[in-house]
Amino acid sequence: MATNVNLNRPFDQRLFLMDQELDKSVGLLIAGASEIITTAEQAREKAGLSKAELHIVMAIRHTPGLTVTEMRTSLGMTTPTFARLIGTLEKRGLIERTRGTSDARKRRLTLSEAGTTLSTPIAIAMRDRLRSAFRLAGPDAVAGMRTALEALNQ
Repeated sequence: MATNVNLNRPFDQRLFLMDQELDKSVGLLIAGASEIITTAEQAREKAGLSKAELHIVMAIRHTPGLTVTEMRTSLGMTTPTFARLIGTLEKRGLIERTRGTSDARKRRLTLSEAGTTLSTPIAIAMRDRLRSAFRLAGPDAVAGMRTALEALNQ
């Protein structure tokens, strides 16, 4: 980060691509993601999931039907770790692996009914936290944020 940067000054829309503003935005993204995850922690503990298991369950909830390889790659986990976690979640009856239609060797991941039931309070807690922030920001800001986040994920 640049030296002598005052990250607490008001935002000037004309300067949004300057290093100082980008640094502040990165910090806000990290803090915001951390806040959403922290919001889910109590529900995660109640559900008896580890942080890594929660990550997998919520990823499947938001993008069901990905293959095991696609999901592992998107989460950036090693094959042995992911296989162990998926095996545990499957034994608990929280996820299901189904054969692909075009390639029977590929297994697609979805939440079971129990997995959906378990993950719903967690999703609600995260949704509520995000809803509060979105209300403060307003629809134009939310649309801009979505555009920026979608661009980051391409």
